[in-house]
Amino acid sequence: MRKIRFVDTTLRDGNQSLWDATGLTTGMILSVAADMDRAGFKAIDFISSIHMGVSVRYHKENPFEKIRLAAKAIPNTPLSFGTTGRRFIGFVRSPDSIVELVLKTVAANGIRRVWLIDAAHDIDVISKNARMAKQAGIEEFVVALSYSISPVHTDAYYAQKAREIVACREVDTVYLKDQGGLLTPERVRELVPVIREAIGEKPLEIHTHCSAGLGPQVYLEAIRQGIDILHTAMPPLADGTSQPSIFQIVEEMKGLECETDVAMDVLKGISERLYAIAEKEGRKPGMPAAYDAAYYEHQVPGGMVSTLKRQLGEAGMEHRLPEVIEEIKRVRKELGYPIMVTPLSQFVGTQAAMNIISGKRYKIVPDGIIQYVLGYFGESPAAIDPEVLDKVHSLEKTKKMMKEAFPQPSIEEIRKASGMGPEVSDEEFLLRYSLKQNEVEAMLAAGPINPEYAC
Repeated sequence: MRKIRFVDTTLRDGNQSLWDATGLTTGMILSVAADMDRAGFKAIDFISSIHMGVSVRYHKENPFEKIRLAAKAIPNTPLSFGTTGRRFIGFVRSPDSIVELVLKTVAANGIRRVWLIDAAHDIDVISKNARMAKQAGIEEFVVALSYSISPVHTDAYYAQKAREIVACREVDTVYLKDQGGLLTPERVRELVPVIREAIGEKPLEIHTHCSAGLGPQVYLEAIRQGIDILHTAMPPLADGTSQPSIFQIVEEMKGLECETDVAMDVLKGISERLYAIAEKEGRKPGMPAAYDAAYYEHQVPGGMVSTLKRQLGEAGMEHRLPEVIEEIKRVRKELGYPIMVTPLSQFVGTQAAMNIISGKRYKIVPDGIIQYVLGYFGESPAAIDPEVLDKVHSLEKTKKMMKEAFPQPSIEEIRKASGMGPEVSDEEFLLRYSLKQNEVEAMLAAGPINPEYAC
């Protein structure tokens, strides 16, 4: 029988997709850590720069200490860190020296696996990050092929990108990342063989969301097409806009003559513990989603919808969400069909919301859109609408940015400019560089992380 392996996404993507990344504190994670380590996962999707920012802002916890504590409690299963390779915590592009220091620092604290998602699939960015990760001591470097639907995101596009990615010898694994839950069983049947042929002997994983209601069916078809490493979550942090439940997948894959070494009895105990946490904290569990064809039009990742609601609510316009969703489709087309994944999905969503709130399209253009148009986040998949291009290029801020190359200062230069000398640790330096000073001060004032959680 074929052996299926699992990467668990409960703590990172499940938490982000269903509980806006704020749901789990370090103490909660440590309460299930020992069991997660003996469950038999290939790896645990543990943290990303977004979660590191949440740790500081919402929980007053040092995210590097969080990694240390988890790595100590989970010594046998690789913990993973996710990055776009161009920024840290915020949505502003960071110099390469910052990205390199982040990789060194997370590796020093116990991260063994890094996954990178670059919306442009820029091979120069991918290769640079892969080299830096390996130099930092990362064991497995994983690159996402981010799925999207547009006139330019064809089989030929993904085959070419896959070939470029695996040509980088530091890349260990490729995974088909369906952040919008857009894959269908039929599309998997077409696309997976194309990617498999392009990557040769490199391992291929798959990651989807249940947003449109087809996640479990997508995974079963992926198994039929030869993928044997799946990204799943445990209830209550599975289903909904999260990943498929490992319990459902393991049960249904029996009909495909597949088995797994994952200890299901251990997982049941973890799931019960997480349900108890959800009940105590007033968090809603993920529920199986009905098929929703709208996702194939707007392609907004599930976790973004709550952010859009909040933005509109602050302007007293939450009832205009359907208009914003329609505007997102229009803005994305005008910007050359960027893949709706961090940070580009946030840029497109924010621009659409501003267009609706202001009542005039592109009256306000956020910095992220300017940077995207100027190529800070790679080339647009298709040509940007000339009228939109003219509007952005006419802005004074754009003209100023066009005159200056993106700065690439060293860590020493950044420290000197910010007044942070060698007495400031790399961890504190990175947090102060990326966050507001009062947020870091509040975290430091809170003291060491409390590893206990009573439920």
